[in-house]
Amino acid sequence: MTTARAPRRRIFAALTVFLSLGIAAVVLPPAGADQLSDKRAEAAQIADKLSALDSRAMELNAQYERVNFELKQAEAKVAEAQAWAAQTAKELDERRQDVKDYAIAAYQMGNDSPEFDALITSDANTGVEKRSYLENLSGNRQDVVDALNTAKLKAAEDTERLEAAQGEAAERAAEIEQTRTAANSAADEQRSLNAKVQGELASLVAAETASRNAAAAQQRATANAGRASSNTGSVGGVANPPSPGSGAAGAIAAGRTKIGATYLWGASGPNVFDCSGFVLWAYAQVGISLPHYSGAQYQRTVRISASQLQPGDLVFWGSGGSEHVAIYIGGDQILHTANGVSITNLNGWWKSPSGYGRISQ
Repeated sequence: MTTARAPRRRIFAALTVFLSLGIAAVVLPPAGADQLSDKRAEAAQIADKLSALDSRAMELNAQYERVNFELKQAEAKVAEAQAWAAQTAKELDERRQDVKDYAIAAYQMGNDSPEFDALITSDANTGVEKRSYLENLSGNRQDVVDALNTAKLKAAEDTERLEAAQGEAAERAAEIEQTRTAANSAADEQRSLNAKVQGELASLVAAETASRNAAAAQQRATANAGRASSNTGSVGGVANPPSPGSGAAGAIAAGRTKIGATYLWGASGPNVFDCSGFVLWAYAQVGISLPHYSGAQYQRTVRISASQLQPGDLVFWGSGGSEHVAIYIGGDQILHTANGVSITNLNGWWKSPSGYGRISQ
């Protein structure tokens, strides 16, 4: 607290000199206001483009997962068809050889040989009956060969059709993978640019905040000099909320180091967070304890209006802050985790906030 009071004493000392000389204090606009406005516009454009790229990358990732699943199914069907075709071909070769061996044996033994008689039933007593039996037996074997041949052709056709489907799925997967890689690369480049611009914007916002705080101190000193000390006991509240604590800047700085960290419900760091867990962790780094629930954090903070937002204040969504919480970092930007820790434009993100809170120390 001593460090914070010293600059304040110097400011009031300087103001006393001005007033003693009878010079009216004039509040000037912050230096570099146009530069800050331009940087905010640049940051907003980059954030919008990054959001679009992330959305596209998510779509392509989902498409790739689906097509890759279809490709694996096609590969399994091709493997099954190839196995069936191989088995059919093997059986066909065996049956063909069986017919061939039978024909050779019948030729070599002749119709009247004892060996041939042993191949057929004892009821076939005449030569005609023997030949008829031989023809029927041979025909049955040929029927099996013909059926297997048909099955082999069908298996080959099925395999060819499935291999074509597999090839198409592989081509689609390759195309989507190429597009997905490019989209993810573009998003990564945009994310790096976003981090750079956000850092520049944070520096400008910090300078603007310091300038405004100094101007506000000058205005208060001038007003107090005119009214003496008549309103030193005025009540605060929403109309006059407490200034952000000294830990606000440190909490924001700590939170920035976790940009890109994964979202996980119920987590509070150090590498995965949910929304209230992230706010809890960031403020814990500067010695400020907060509960691990956005609704409880809503109750823990002093209510302020949107126009009173300053870096370090909390922004809430849902009744009583029950749905989401984020840290305001200035320039209409919030630091939070929804699908991972990131910096997002407050305006236009999701739905309108339900309230704003300031952490009083």
